[in-house]
Amino acid sequence: MARLDNTTKLALGHNPNGSVPTLLDDCVTAALDALMARHGELPSDDAGFTRLQAAVRAELPGTAYDVVVAVAKVLATAHDVSARVTGTPAPAVLPAWLDIRSQVARLVHPGFVTATGADRLRDLQRYLTAVQRRLDALTAPGRDAERMARVQVVEQEHAAWLAGLRPERRSASEVQAVRWMLEELRVSLFAQQLGTPAPISEKRIYRAMDAADS
Repeated sequence: MARLDNTTKLALGHNPNGSVPTLLDDCVTAALDALMARHGELPSDDAGFTRLQAAVRAELPGTAYDVVVAVAKVLATAHDVSARVTGTPAPAVLPAWLDIRSQVARLVHPGFVTATGADRLRDLQRYLTAVQRRLDALTAPGRDAERMARVQVVEQEHAAWLAGLRPERRSASEVQAVRWMLEELRVSLFAQQLGTPAPISEKRIYRAMDAADS
């Protein structure tokens, strides 16, 4: 914490874990997961394990620091979004506010750092920035409602598909990937100017679900 500036420390206070130490533990776990993935499979001999342990120990402080800084940016953006959808809105924008509150709760929750993964924190920041852009454009709630309806149709299909999978399948990488495709669809519809890493559409998401079934 000593290396962090005051702005970063303040942002860390806006966390859903209940305490900063719990959040930092979450960040360290995510950093460890990232390092283990970076170094590949666990070695099968003692010498290899000792080398891996030394490498992870040496890289952990820097990696954990990078994770904490990225998380602080995420939390600052999430806090801004939450503040903007607090109170009693005009009836025309209430559906959008409720949708946004649900999305933020889905993205930023206790344990979200490890659940998201260190490598996806920049994407998480982009998803929340897209929500900010959406709020900026809510002067045209009719257009927002049309886009929200498109997203919600796919999300309902996804929820039904997920419920039909065996519990052990739901953590598979190809299944988890579909979840993030839904967030990318939101970016493409509400903040297209931010861009997505790959082309995204409803049809692509449905095809990804079909492929994960095969």
